[in-house]
Amino acid sequence: MLPQFKKEFLNGIKDDKMIEIVEILDRANDFGLTTEVVVTALKEMKNNPESSPLLSLQIAAQDWDL
Repeated sequence: MLPQFKKEFLNGIKDDKMIEIVEILDRANDFGLTTEVVVTALKEMKNNPESSPLLSLQIAAQDWDL
């Protein structure tokens, strides 16, 4: 059974946002930077808790020039 906050998070993700997340991760993978982008996104989320996963990944991808 999923905790309530996880249910709310998963219900809040729309298909178009998930597609964008996958596209960023695919691009990072193409350049061999998946780990770097994910770690940077996690740091972004830690520093800015109000930031969404997609926005954090977008910022991380930009930081790594993807």
